[in-house]
Amino acid sequence: MHLVLGVDAGGTSSRATLFTLDGTLVRRGQAGGANPGALGMDTAAANLTAAVRATLADPGPAHRPGPLTGAGTGAGTVVGVVVGTVVGVVVGVVVGLAGNPALCATLTERVLGALLPGADFTGDRGVPGATPVRVTGDIVTAFAAGTPSPSGTVLISGTGAIAARITDHAPAGTADGYGWLLGDEGSAFWIGLAAARATIRALTISRPSPTRGRAGPGSLADLVLGRLLPGGPGGDPGARLAAAVHARPPLALAELAPLVSEAAMGGDPVAVSIVAEAASRLASTASGVHEPGLPLVLAGGVLTAEGPVRDAVRGLLEGAVTAGDPAGAAAWLAARPLLGPREAEARHSRFTRPA
Repeated sequence: MHLVLGVDAGGTSSRATLFTLDGTLVRRGQAGGANPGALGMDTAAANLTAAVRATLADPGPAHRPGPLTGAGTGAGTVVGVVVGTVVGVVVGVVVGLAGNPALCATLTERVLGALLPGADFTGDRGVPGATPVRVTGDIVTAFAAGTPSPSGTVLISGTGAIAARITDHAPAGTADGYGWLLGDEGSAFWIGLAAARATIRALTISRPSPTRGRAGPGSLADLVLGRLLPGGPGGDPGARLAAAVHARPPLALAELAPLVSEAAMGGDPVAVSIVAEAASRLASTASGVHEPGLPLVLAGGVLTAEGPVRDAVRGLLEGAVTAGDPAGAAAWLAARPLLGPREAEARHSRFTRPA
């Protein structure tokens, strides 16, 4: 049985999927983030290893990794994957990683070189006994999670935000993605920061200091205070809120983004304004690289979750589609050269349907 392995890893989580060539899911694995620049090589390697190893169970000495012969594809490595009573053969791997490309390549070789004997990182196919491994950016797997088309645009809003033009499944240009200090406009961090700023302004303007719930249950200020000051604002709530924010890592503000959506759905005017501004900035970012007539994929936690931000962005970007599973898309990219264009397009949805 021929199998393909797909991996999608960012700064928060790493997900691996193993599929048959017809798009049947065999196993999934998940672990912590694997961005080597943000987390360090050792932590990234440990997490990536855990995610991939979960998909490549070793049933015992009878099926230890060994060279493949007579597979009919010219490449592959037996890795001890058992489906029913059949030993699986990995014939292709695509790894989508966030981070510096050189570091990501080093990380992939370190991890998959140990887990997949015979892994080939040169990009050549048809090497006897070798499993071709391709390393790409997570923006490529995010795009492929939304469309079988080889070219188009992906707009990602998660903790950060970036738009990328994709040509033949490779990045051809980007907009934003500059990190929380300089950009990432419309990201979960940007939305969370706007929520914290709006809340502290409300606390500063309101004298005497409001107590939790003063603005009404479900209001944005009430929700933010409940999250960051669960014991109640007390004393000087503005100072206490500022201290609570500064005591946490800056990117932790991204956790406030769902509260903005919740408040906006309840009609809170401040939250509604933040949602509209976030959507406007995200649409502007996408427009900077998008070519009309090509697919436009929405990806990342902010834009794949149902809610007012995604609805607003869809209203501004007509025809945009929501991405499915990027780890499954990575597996589809690994299978694509073995299937041919028509067959690959027909099976795309089987690989990319949400986990």
